[in-house]
Amino acid sequence: MRLRVSTIALAVAATLPSLASAVDFSYSGFSTAGYAQLDTDQAQVGYLGQDAGIDSDGTMAADSKLGVQLSAKFNDMFSATVQGVAYADTTAHWKPHLDWAYVRFQPVSRLSARAGYMRTPTFMYSDSVFVGYANTWIRPPMEVYNLAPAFQLRGVDLTWRDSIGEVNFSVQPYFGDSKLKIGEAEKTLNIPAWSGIAVSGQYRSFMARAGYASIETDGMDIGLGALIDPLKAAAAAFNCAACAKDAQHLDLDGTVLKILDLGAQYDNGTDIAMVEYGHRSSSSYVIRGMYAAYATYGHRFGNFTPYATYAIARLNGRETSEIPAVGPLAGLSNVVTSTLAERFNNDQDTWSIGLRYEVPAFSVLSGAVAKLQYDSIDAKGGRGLFVAPQPGFDGTAGMISASFDFIF
Repeated sequence: MRLRVSTIALAVAATLPSLASAVDFSYSGFSTAGYAQLDTDQAQVGYLGQDAGIDSDGTMAADSKLGVQLSAKFNDMFSATVQGVAYADTTAHWKPHLDWAYVRFQPVSRLSARAGYMRTPTFMYSDSVFVGYANTWIRPPMEVYNLAPAFQLRGVDLTWRDSIGEVNFSVQPYFGDSKLKIGEAEKTLNIPAWSGIAVSGQYRSFMARAGYASIETDGMDIGLGALIDPLKAAAAAFNCAACAKDAQHLDLDGTVLKILDLGAQYDNGTDIAMVEYGHRSSSSYVIRGMYAAYATYGHRFGNFTPYATYAIARLNGRETSEIPAVGPLAGLSNVVTSTLAERFNNDQDTWSIGLRYEVPAFSVLSGAVAKLQYDSIDAKGGRGLFVAPQPGFDGTAGMISASFDFIF
């Protein structure tokens, strides 16, 4: 037996050089060294799910990233890609993650299929959101890109690419599941079902796309058990349908988020304009229905590109408790009403101006840019999309950011 195993091992080892030579390997990488600081100590800026973010002390963790991608092409039909990225995730900790890990099957030039871990095309720049060099801004407008609680899919997708005259288009349906750790306590948000489709078209300097996603969330303890349990008890004791409704909507279990995204870009090499609109419908009080949009315009002067952005986020309707405000349930009604007003997101406007400088290529870097950006944020209801706003916060803040992005 030992002789047979050794013989097999020698045979496999002998074939490795020929296998390696038959596979076409390639690699690339990207990085961002970023710094951001808020001008108030009464709130912070972060992504959906984070309980800490950019504050008045300043941080390099929020925008800094380091990513490496390795691809292997086995033949004209099969290839594989792995990408690791270190960044500050929804726990607000800066650490490495497996971002992409998929196998691609391309039976014909126009059709490809992938299976594994990948980024969903929920928004117009979902694929390049980590690659600061590829983006005009230091970070994509958070009003729109905060609409989805997750971005990494474990599943499959198909992509069909074709053209009609000068118009190139693609259709990309996908399906799978996901999970992510949220907050300092690293609670797990499960997404047992996630499906969607993205359609895009490009004509010369103009590109347009539309996307739709359905995201089902599973139960996660968000610290509202002390309110949900009394609501369930009141629903049974007082036959209170409104209490049962509020208990259900304060729990993420079974919540389905539906996200519609529409976007367009014009880039003729000198002028660049981008608009994007996102709409999130939800039956949950925790991740509430919202719509958001932004418009960006920039003009290139040689290596310099000044740009400006206006972004908005609005609640899609005003959720209010239907529990009677008088009678034996008045106290419970007041607690639910105050929780909705104080705990969850509200409307927000952001004006941004920035400057992007294309650094001449040098050494091993394929390209590099330096950026400077200022954001003026106005939370209409005093909370907006801010993280951990303090009592007395007036809802306005300024944020200065700088970054150096490069690819290699």
